[in-house]
Amino acid sequence: MHGEFQENIYVHQPIRFIKEGREGQVYKLRKALYRLHELGTVRLEHTLQKNSLCINEHTLFTKQVRGNILIVSLYGDDIIFTGNNRTICEEFKHSMQLEFDMTDFGKMRHFLGIKVIQNEAGIFICQRRYAREILACFDMMNSNHV
Repeated sequence: MHGEFQENIYVHQPIRFIKEGREGQVYKLRKALYRLHELGTVRLEHTLQKNSLCINEHTLFTKQVRGNILIVSLYGDDIIFTGNNRTICEEFKHSMQLEFDMTDFGKMRHFLGIKVIQNEAGIFICQRRYAREILACFDMMNSNHV
């Protein structure tokens, strides 16, 4: 997501740092800035579309081939994917690793504050941490559970 961009990127001078006599000039970026990752997300979405993944919602991509399905979800610079065919999932992971500098963290354990437990019995999710954060926020940790 944060790899080298093919194009040059320019920004206006920040308001407090406008150089007198050079008000119309811009800066050429050498390093990433806050929110520049959005350009990486655009590059990622373009790559997914090139691989025949269809956009169903802003960050949800799906691909169906002869009864097999691949579902890809983006959140910021995180990507999770699943499918009903291990080979298709591995091929997708390999193609993304060729295109981007990625780290494979294995099976999902946490996502957006949700704990995920995957085993032979199924996939289970738990928001215990989120619930505790809400209780702490409102000073209700010692409240009656009922």
